[in-house]
Amino acid sequence: MKSFFIGNIEIKTPVIQGGMGVGISLSGLASAVANEGGVGVISCAGLGLLYPKGKGTYPEKCISGLREEIRKARTKTKRYNRSKRHGCLI
Repeated sequence: MKSFFIGNIEIKTPVIQGGMGVGISLSGLASAVANEGGVGVISCAGLGLLYPKGKGTYPEKCISGLREEIRKARTKTKRYNRSKRHGCLI
């Protein structure tokens, strides 16, 4: 299968993980897909339920949870850690 580019990032494995809500498409799955050359997706659906101890309203907890999942994905993604010009596709 032919690779493609998103900006200057080459996607060598033309697979895009579908977003699955509430606790499925999080940093672990997204980074695993990205580490294999595909495009990983972090779902925002219901993140406020997974991060209930955060301060603020439910939408604010969702935003805080998304920030945390992005941070985790960046630490787990090999290409992001090797070179800042290749990113975790978020």
